[in-house]
Amino acid sequence: MTGFLARLFGRGTEEIPQIPGMVSGRPQPHVPAPEPTPRADDPGPDLHRAMYRSVHDDAWLFDIPDGDFVDWEGEAPPGGPFDPADCSAVLLRWFDAGLIELHQDRDPPKDAPATDLDYAAAELPRIPAEDARALLAAPERWTDATPDGFAVPVPTERGRSTPADRWP
Repeated sequence: MTGFLARLFGRGTEEIPQIPGMVSGRPQPHVPAPEPTPRADDPGPDLHRAMYRSVHDDAWLFDIPDGDFVDWEGEAPPGGPFDPADCSAVLLRWFDAGLIELHQDRDPPKDAPATDLDYAAAELPRIPAEDARALLAAPERWTDATPDGFAVPVPTERGRSTPADRWP
């Protein structure tokens, strides 16, 4: 009978106007949520994974863009080399979030460097925040020809307690 009355009063086939905030007794069609748009400044998960690993494996700045600074221990290594500017952007984001700090290796090896450190990078002298940020923002300074390239980004206490998937 409801169908008959709806047609009688002119509501049989026409759509009910949708008013924002209106709650209708009629079932509403499901509209899927839009897919999240990737951030324009996000170069991808491979870079994020490589940067995260570099910070946790005491890699020198000059080694980071190559992406081959650690033994991936059976895990597929990310596709490198990476654009130094992209590496810088990720490290700066983490630095500004308080997840990493920069330490200086004052005695870099005289021969070809290797990730074969006999000490924890956190025991090295810490670079003051202003100088560290300036160095992270200047990837052209990350060479093995200068001490700047032997700076080591390491996780802060906050970085060590933040799960990998929560690093921006």
